[in-house]
Amino acid sequence: MIVTTNMKKIILLVLTIINSTTTSCQDKINNNLTPEHKEVNGTKISIIPPDGFTTASNFLGFQQTQSGASIMILDIPGPFSEVSKGMTKEGLLSQGMALKEKEKLTLNDLPAILLKAEQNAYGNIYTKYILAFGTEKESILINGTFPQNIEDLNQVLKKSLLSTVYDSGKNINPFDTVDFEISSDGTDFIFAKNISNSLIFNRDGKIPTESNDKASLIILKAFSEVDIEDKKLFSMNRIKQLPLEIEKIISIEPIEIDGISGYEIVADGKDKKTGDKEKAYQVILFSDSLYYMLFGSSGSDFDNNIELFRKLAKTFRRK
Repeated sequence: MIVTTNMKKIILLVLTIINSTTTSCQDKINNNLTPEHKEVNGTKISIIPPDGFTTASNFLGFQQTQSGASIMILDIPGPFSEVSKGMTKEGLLSQGMALKEKEKLTLNDLPAILLKAEQNAYGNIYTKYILAFGTEKESILINGTFPQNIEDLNQVLKKSLLSTVYDSGKNINPFDTVDFEISSDGTDFIFAKNISNSLIFNRDGKIPTESNDKASLIILKAFSEVDIEDKKLFSMNRIKQLPLEIEKIISIEPIEIDGISGYEIVADGKDKKTGDKEKAYQVILFSDSLYYMLFGSSGSDFDNNIELFRKLAKTFRRK
């Protein structure tokens, strides 16, 4: 498997809910499970979280509510040899992060990279440690983030990330970590992958899909730290933030599914790199301080795929 444009779009979508001095030091780290290690449900990762960190309720990992610090685990369906190529100064800058340090590691005999970066978010500056490693089948990213002004967390978070133990043989139920579901019964779509608590459906179950029309549907839950007053405007702005250049919004209609309301958008777009025409379908359903988003895209057979996305969206249910 190689990292194609479609895979990069998936990675960018999940990550939108996430002047360098580099070093070439290559340390070899061998970790064994200890009583202090905590297994992260829904992942193949065990880690020793810092004191005061608890299991996160909104993502896979740990958090310290008082400081706003967090440790988040992401599983990316691509070989580490390819995924790691994007972990450059330019790659991080495209995600709004300034690379400060980069170390090559070996983590339990697996190739790994440890990055240190800075990012502005919500008017504050955050420091991020990103531990990335993997195999030729999957890549793991562990993000340790803390406010830059809390220097005490610097070495603490780094030490925690470097305590990681990865169990490659562990079987994961991809539906255990989400509180929603859809049914693809009666369609030719099948479940493909859970990436960072986002469910992906397409026609061949592959990431990225190899179907002729490249049609896929992603369902995720996101949290908003501010009250969304104009939900229609938010929906219109949200679709423009996706890794697809929106050229024209064809329709936007109110919708209600599973007792929660929101907006359905159909839009014309194109791939930002290839310029190929695509059709986009988005439903956002608002619930208190969170929202559920369903995003479908297709490279051909537009009318039939939009109706398919509508049919799938109507089966959305919270558990």
